[in-house]
Amino acid sequence: MKKPSKTAGELEASIKVEMEDICDWPTDMTISIQPDGDSWKVAVSQEGSEDDADRREMIEQIAARLKAEYDLK
Repeated sequence: MKKPSKTAGELEASIKVEMEDICDWPTDMTISIQPDGDSWKVAVSQEGSEDDADRREMIEQIAARLKAEYDLK
């Protein structure tokens, strides 16, 4: 069965909403959704010298779940 599709912007917004339910969204962190073969992946970038590995991992987990539910338009 084909999965429903969302745009990159919709997927980014979904990830941010879920993250904001868990913790504050860091102002120096951005995400982008990129095509990856037949699927998509999330790229996380953070400015500054401090790497927030915990938030980065949470974003990856949310993206993995969403990837199983949605295709990229």
